[in-house]
Amino acid sequence: MKRVLITAAVAALVLGACGDDDGGEVRDIGGEGSSSASGSASGSASGSSSASGSASGVAECEPVGDASSAATTVDVTLADFSIELSTEEIPAGLVHFELENEGPDPHEFVVVKGVAPEDLPIEDGQVDEDALPDGAFIGEVEAFPSGETCDGTFELDAGEYTVFCNLLEGDESHVEEGMVSAFTVT
Repeated sequence: MKRVLITAAVAALVLGACGDDDGGEVRDIGGEGSSSASGSASGSASGSSSASGSASGVAECEPVGDASSAATTVDVTLADFSIELSTEEIPAGLVHFELENEGPDPHEFVVVKGVAPEDLPIEDGQVDEDALPDGAFIGEVEAFPSGETCDGTFELDAGEYTVFCNLLEGDESHVEEGMVSAFTVT
C-alpha cells in the first residue's frame, strides 16, 4: 500500500510540473488525428506525505514580462481565425500586449521580427520556429483558454514584426487559417 501511495505522489508531481517552453517547439492541442494527454493523480499517506496535481493540454494564462513598465499598450483580439491589433504602428520600447481570446478554442501569441507573414517557414501546418532567422523570435504567450485574457510585454526595436498563433488542432492549422498579423515598430 505504501508503494502505491508513493507512486501516486510521484505521478502527481510529474503531471503537475510546469515546462519551460522556449518557443522552439510547435504545439498540437489535440483534435482529430492528434494525441494529447490529460490526467490527474492524488495520494496521501498517514502522518507526513501528501500530493496532488493535474495536467491538461492548455494551461491557464501565464503572463509574460512586466506590464507596469511598458510605455505602450496594444489591445489584441484573438478569434477563430484572426488576430486583430488596435494599431499597426507602435513606438519602439517596452510594449504591453493585452490579449483577449474571443474564439471558442485556446490560442497563443508568438512575436517575431523581420519575417513577413508570407515568409514564415511553415511545415506540416505550423511555423517551424527553429527555422526562423537568428534573432527573429522575440517571445510568446503560451496557449490560454477561450474566453480569457492574458498579457505579454516585450522590448521591441524599430522594424517589421509578425504575430501568429502556432497551434494545430488535428489537421486545422491556426496560422494557415488566418491567425497571423503584421505591424511596424517606429
